[in-house]
Order: sequence, then C-alpha cells, then structure tokens
Amino acid sequence: MFKSKRRAIVTPQAEHLRLVGALAMLWGNAEFDVPPIDRSSMVIGMGLHDRGYGDLDNLAIGGMREEEWHEVARRGFYMQYSDVVADTIAKYHVRRLASHHESEVRRAMTLEFSQAIEKQLKQHHLSRPLFDRIDRITDFCDKVSFDFCMDVPASGEVSIYPLNGEDEEVLVQYHVEDGVIHATPWPFSVASYAGYLIAYRTDGYPEKLDPFLLPYRLEKPT
Repeated sequence: MFKSKRRAIVTPQAEHLRLVGALAMLWGNAEFDVPPIDRSSMVIGMGLHDRGYGDLDNLAIGGMREEEWHEVARRGFYMQYSDVVADTIAKYHVRRLASHHESEVRRAMTLEFSQAIEKQLKQHHLSRPLFDRIDRITDFCDKVSFDFCMDVPASGEVSIYPLNGEDEEVLVQYHVEDGVIHATPWPFSVASYAGYLIAYRTDGYPEKLDPFLLPYRLEKPT
C-alpha cells in the first residue's frame, strides 16, 4: 500500500495497478508506437505487474522489512498467467525491482529471475530486445502511478524507444501534482483522460474500510 505523504489515507497496490493499466491502455500515438504485441496482453501485463500483494494489502511501500519484500517479489514473480506475453511483462518488472539493490540476496534473486525469464523467452520464442523495450514503458507507467499514489507533487523521467524497429531513445518526463498528470513528450493516444482510484482512510485499515476517492486527470501540456 501507498501511504499518502500529506493526509491520512492509503492506496492499495491493486489501485496503483489500475492506474498503470489505464496508462498502458492509452499508450501510443503518431510519435510513440504501441509495441507489436496484443494490446490486451500489454494492459494485463503492465496493469498487474505487482501481482504478489493482493487486493487490500497492508505492506507499506518504504516501510516493509526486506524479508517481507522478498516474499512478495517471489510470489509475484512465480505466479503464472495463461497469457505468456502478459506474464513475461510482469516478470520483467519484478526482476527490475530486484536489481535496484546491491545486497547479496538481491543479486542472487536478480540472477534467479533472469535465468527464469531467459528460459521463458526461449521456450515461447519471444524476443528479448522487444521485452527489454516494453519494460521501459512498464517502468514509466509504474513511476507515474507510484508518484500519484504518494499524493505529493513529484517529477521523473524514463528513457523509452518510441518507434518500433528504431534504436533512437527519447527521454520522457512526467510531473504529477494535485491529481493532474503531465508528460513531455506526450506518449498517449488522447490529449486528456479522467479517472479515479479508491484510497482508504488510514484509521482501521484494512479491517475497517473508509473509502476515499482519488480522482486523476491525464492532461497533455499546452
């Protein structure tokens, strides 16, 4: 779950994932190609990338013990979707998170996950370069939603390959503030999009649920 940095609410991982899925659904325009995979596979893989937490998790981002994260990461990585493309997208994400820390346990986990991914790519004749590129988009959508759920102004950037079959990278920057999400250059298919997540007031969560609406608006800068 994400604890708001400015008010007494928490956003479950499942809601964080819902925003990531919406961003994946809207990805693509004349300047940013949609990866050459089925759109539903892309939305499912990205929208369920952190699948080890459950619906109303009580594990605070930034507040978990390392052992707790290891358990969640392994559970999420070794879950299996019937859609192998979506499954591979999710596995890539968990492997990337594991690689962000240099502890001996994390290095061993990253190696283990990398070997499992390589086996899956070969078994199903999937392209490693393609999924490497797709993972940049997953990373971008995840970062946007992550910062939105932290509930304070934040900015970030991810280097992305915008065009299929070309090797030029573009640094896509984003800014999240007061529920509004901007990105430059604009990678989405619409100039604006409105939606919402469900957070919960902290008191009593998750045994007592007091829902709190978190509206968001994706808006192309003018």
